[in-house]
Amino acid sequence: MARAQRSASAPSARGVAEGRASSKQLYGLVALSTAIMLIGILLYLWPQMRIVELSYQQDALRSQQAQALQRQKELQVELASLRRLDRIEHLAIQQLGLKPPQLSQVIYLRQRQETVSARRMP
Repeated sequence: MARAQRSASAPSARGVAEGRASSKQLYGLVALSTAIMLIGILLYLWPQMRIVELSYQQDALRSQQAQALQRQKELQVELASLRRLDRIEHLAIQQLGLKPPQLSQVIYLRQRQETVSARRMP
């Protein structure tokens, strides 16, 4: 009778070992499912974060492009003002000491309007 009371009141060694094994399996299963869930979340969030990062880069590049286009317009205006003939004439007279040519110093050249085939004909 003592044995019957022991088995009823105290768990057997076999039951304790089975309980520990099942709790270890449960913890392992929970850890595995948590790891899989975290990996899934990371796989979902990483492309989203990359999209946000790329959109910031795109905005920065568009801003740089706008600045470059503005600078290009400014440089075109400056180039046009530097190429003005009256400015060049003024600089030639004031800084280089040049003067307009005499009529006898001007030589006009005629342009030839021959075609290539006409040159080859004897």
